[in-house]
Amino acid sequence: MTTSRPEPLTCETALERLDGVWLDPLPEEPLDADLLAAREHLQECSACWPKWEERRVADQRISEVMQAVPVPIGLREQLLAQSVADATGVQPAGASPPRQIGHERKLHRRAWWISVAAMLLVSAAGGSWLWQALQPPRVSMQTLCDQTPLSPIGLTKVDDVTKLPALPAMWPQAKNLKLVDSPYWFTPPKSRDAAGWIAFELRNGKSPTIRGVLLMTRQVNVSDSPPELLVRPSWSRYTQRNGKPVSVAAWSERGVVYLCFVPGEQESLDRVLRATAPTSA
Repeated sequence: MTTSRPEPLTCETALERLDGVWLDPLPEEPLDADLLAAREHLQECSACWPKWEERRVADQRISEVMQAVPVPIGLREQLLAQSVADATGVQPAGASPPRQIGHERKLHRRAWWISVAAMLLVSAAGGSWLWQALQPPRVSMQTLCDQTPLSPIGLTKVDDVTKLPALPAMWPQAKNLKLVDSPYWFTPPKSRDAAGWIAFELRNGKSPTIRGVLLMTRQVNVSDSPPELLVRPSWSRYTQRNGKPVSVAAWSERGVVYLCFVPGEQESLDRVLRATAPTSA
């Protein structure tokens, strides 16, 4: 007798299951097989990752805004009790039987919380304030290109590297590529979120050492993020620092936007890109 293997999840199904979780599961809410399968899909699918990150950012902002609105103690207890009931299926005494089961109940819980947040905030401060509060500021690629410094002077040193976005997939494996000094935080203009700033150098035999800067920020922070990296970055520009040219290339990987800055003409930047391209491994 053969055991049938489960069909691979589609992106739509995986995101639907994950969308049922409000930030993190409640303590009473078990991680069932469906949710675990959806999380595994998320780890392997570069298309789903930025969508999930964007939804988590939206959830987090709703949570932060709700905490700023005073809620009467009695109402707060009712809201929490209803949230637990939606997650576990155990309704308060006298309540009607739940009409949804499984991950559908979780979807109901998330939608219910968002509706409550909207109701409280609209009544407290008006719809326009709610809209502005839930919209994360986004920075343009051109602003990142023009404003990213090439020196760490004035930047804040990263005290916890686990908070940094991950390096590009091939960078840790690139030969003769070395990260120098400590990583720093750089906050682009008109953005609430800081980007990771790392200086690097590429040495290749007798050729002059190439030095540059890698900027890393979450894709949801960028208004016009470049496409995913396949073989070469699809976004490139020239900028200037102190009257001298700087070559810039940018791409996205697994929900993170990367900008690589190399002083000088395109040739030096091309050497860095060849050393870190997926086909060079």
